[in-house]
Amino acid sequence: MKRILAIMLCGLGLTSLAWAEPEWRASLGIGEEYNDNIREERHGEGDFVSSAKPSVGLRHEGAQTLVEAGYTGTWKHYAANTRDQEFNHDARAHALIDAWRNFLFFDVGDVYRMVNRDSTRGDVIEEDSTLDQVQQNTFSFSSYIAPRFGDRGSMKTGYAYNNIWYEKDGETKNIHRGFADLVYELSLRSALLSGYSYTYQLSDSGDLNRHIAYLGASYQYAQNSRLFAKAGPQHTRYDSSGTSSFELFWDAGWTHDFGHVLLDVTTGVKSEDDPDSGDTYDKRFGTVRLSRPFERSVVSVFTTLEDYEQEVDSDAIRRLYAGFNVSHELTSRLSGALSFARDLRDESSEDTTRWYGSLLFKYALAEDLAAEAWYRYKEMSSSEDDDHEYTVQRIGVQLTKQF
Repeated sequence: MKRILAIMLCGLGLTSLAWAEPEWRASLGIGEEYNDNIREERHGEGDFVSSAKPSVGLRHEGAQTLVEAGYTGTWKHYAANTRDQEFNHDARAHALIDAWRNFLFFDVGDVYRMVNRDSTRGDVIEEDSTLDQVQQNTFSFSSYIAPRFGDRGSMKTGYAYNNIWYEKDGETKNIHRGFADLVYELSLRSALLSGYSYTYQLSDSGDLNRHIAYLGASYQYAQNSRLFAKAGPQHTRYDSSGTSSFELFWDAGWTHDFGHVLLDVTTGVKSEDDPDSGDTYDKRFGTVRLSRPFERSVVSVFTTLEDYEQEVDSDAIRRLYAGFNVSHELTSRLSGALSFARDLRDESSEDTTRWYGSLLFKYALAEDLAAEAWYRYKEMSSSEDDDHEYTVQRIGVQLTKQF
């Protein structure tokens, strides 16, 4: 948290030096919820949960600086002391500085947030509890130059540093990366891409060396319709085991506007830090999302397939996450949202399935005051252990004041 506050103060300093007023926002939410299975266990007990959610943020965009910072805190008190009271944080700060004539740049940021202790469960979602979550901090700094070559060629090359640590347990990682990315514009809508990066990761569980080279292209063939792809060799050496792997790296996406339906497809390979084991997974993923806007509603359907692999020849963990979201403006003041999802995780001979559902209503009492009411459902089942099967139901209300 100290590092985040330092970045925020630095951003405020840059803002004041630029003689420009930042854009501020702030809010406070007070809520009450009943949860019938606080500890998420078979035949678990319920409790009333009181919460307070303060939030503040700012944004400043000057001629040579971009500063963004935001913080949301969540305090929870359990009436029957079924759990200790919590105070969790979500803080994000980012500053981009054009240090010299649109050529030399400095990029610094910090993200402090709740993540799943088991990273193969994917991103944190609202229907989950914080029982199996931990606060993660990711600090990043990059210094790079962006030269141009004629009217069509450009490059971004430099050094990037990342530091990952956890408030409780977890393992600290220091990641150093040198990179060079080149773009050659064939036309206003198409470009050729190429690049190389070298990553050196240091941690107590073992160091990692990785080389990635790629070639690719991008093409915007219509308004709101774009296709891009990068692919190339990826060589990784794991110092702890002395093993190495030579695999395919890729990063690709396709966005197509059918007129009434928007299709978005993304796929790629990226590194994922695991707080529980301290390992770094290679995450291969593919996501498909279809969105359909109506006059007063938006409907979206999605599916995501993820494979997590620790090292070469290790057993992969597969996760399939699929569902839908519907939002509807019932009146000028009242809106509603419905969501449902299935999360299937396959590891060796054990399968775990989680079902999620939620119904949310939001009513604008005034221009700066809103009321929310919700119902959330979660069901857990396991192919190996019936004791791990349970359901959780939550119903709650919240008042939020904007300042």
